[in-house]
Amino acid sequence: MSKCDLYEAYYYDDPDNEYTYPDSSVLRNKFNIREFEELVKQEYQLVRIKALDLYVSPILVHSMRDVCKIHFMLFSELYEWAGNYRKVNISKQGNAFMAMQSFATGEQYMNSLFNDYYDNAHDVSQISAKLAVILDNLNYMHPYREGNGRTQREVVRVLALAKGYELLINVDGEDEVYKQYMDGTVYSDVKVLDKLISSLLEKIEE
Repeated sequence: MSKCDLYEAYYYDDPDNEYTYPDSSVLRNKFNIREFEELVKQEYQLVRIKALDLYVSPILVHSMRDVCKIHFMLFSELYEWAGNYRKVNISKQGNAFMAMQSFATGEQYMNSLFNDYYDNAHDVSQISAKLAVILDNLNYMHPYREGNGRTQREVVRVLALAKGYELLINVDGEDEVYKQYMDGTVYSDVKVLDKLISSLLEKIEE
C-alpha cells in the first residue's frame, strides 16, 4: 500500500446505509450514479466549478454556520446532505475523528478559534500559526461525510483573505505541498501545517 493509499484509508461506521447505496460504498447522489469512479469524476468537475465561484464571491467565515454554507455551496448539486453535519462516525488508520455526539462542543470550540483569529492575529506569523490550529481542529472535527478537505482549504483561504493575504493550498499533485498538507492533517502536526501555511501566504497588494 502506498503512502497516498494510507492517506485515503477511511473507515465509516454506517451499518444502516445512511449515506451509501445498499451493498455499496458509493454515496447516494442526485444523479443516481452507482459507479464509484464515475461519481468521483462528476464530483470533481462540479466542485471545481463551485470552487471557482467561491474564489470570485467568497463566503466569509466567522462561525461553523459559515463553514456549513461553504460545504453546501461546494456539494449541494450532488448530495442532499450538503451543508449538514455527518450522522456517522469516521476513523482513519485506527484513529477516530471527533464523534458526532460531540459536535455541539466542537462547534463552540471552533467558533472560539475563529473569534480568537479575528481578534489576535495581527502579523503574518500569528496569522499562520492560528490558521494552522484552526485547520488542525477543523480536520479533527471532520464535520461532513464527504468533502472535509476541500471545505477546510476554502475556510483557511477566506480567513487569510480577511487579513489581506492570499492562501492557495493546491493538493492536486503529489508534490511537497500535498505531502506537507497530508502529513499535517492526517498526523495532526500543527508545526508542519504552520510551516506550510507560512510558505504559501502572499500579501495582497492594495
